[in-house]
Amino acid sequence: MLKILFCIHFINVLLQSSIAYQVPPADITVLEPQGFVVSIPHDDGITLFAFHGKLNEEMNGLEAGTWSRDIVQPKDGHWVFFDRNTKLKPGDVLYFWTYVIKDGLGYRQDDGVFHV
Repeated sequence: MLKILFCIHFINVLLQSSIAYQVPPADITVLEPQGFVVSIPHDDGITLFAFHGKLNEEMNGLEAGTWSRDIVQPKDGHWVFFDRNTKLKPGDVLYFWTYVIKDGLGYRQDDGVFHV
């Protein structure tokens, strides 16, 4: 009986770890005449969204980048990073990674690339 209970517990642990939260892909919008917005939808349990990025230069691992911002509150159902100063033009490439704290645990989406 103990072996059966142990097996059931072990299977539950494996199932829970295989369905861990994954950071949603970032939605990027270029603003006119300048600026851009990076967002993900809110999900219950999220307490922080971080954006780290560089323009036309690949990220070196988990470096901070040109932009490095922690967002601590959602707005209208989304976690949003705003840059109102950068003028993006066709052909530019935004390299980035994002980080989310959900239910007290941290999750990343690495190697993000956005072509303008």
